[in-house]
Amino acid sequence: MESVLSNLNEIMTQESHLDSERNNVDKLKIFQLPNSAKKIGWVIACVAFVALFLTIKDTLPKEIAKYSLLVGLLIVSISKEKIEDELIKNLRLRSFTFAFIFAVFIAILNPLFSYLANFVFTEQQEIFNGVGDWMILWLLLSIQVLYFEKLKRIHQ
Repeated sequence: MESVLSNLNEIMTQESHLDSERNNVDKLKIFQLPNSAKKIGWVIACVAFVALFLTIKDTLPKEIAKYSLLVGLLIVSISKEKIEDELIKNLRLRSFTFAFIFAVFIAILNPLFSYLANFVFTEQQEIFNGVGDWMILWLLLSIQVLYFEKLKRIHQ
């Protein structure tokens, strides 16, 4: 009898732990910034984009501008819309899915095309370089934001 109660208590503890984990995941799933943050994100992204062209190559200000652009796009990406309904949630999910698939294809194909073009036009063997972290993040965020805006316009 005592072992049955012990087993039952262990099962209940595991279930409560799973419920707690499920609640934590659900909180992360619905995390969004308020709609007013979207304007701030666009300002950060636009200023950083302009700063990318005004800064000297490979300097600290250029790196700050690059990563500020990512922060601005992230803020735009996770900000709520004025009317956040099921359609908007579905469009946001579709835009994240499209951005992920597109960025993976670009990350795979870009180094291959660069290697082949370099080999064909310069006839030199260069090392096979992958796409950097900044480029992948920029692709993900910019494609998600642009595709989401396009989907919203289509469905209005």
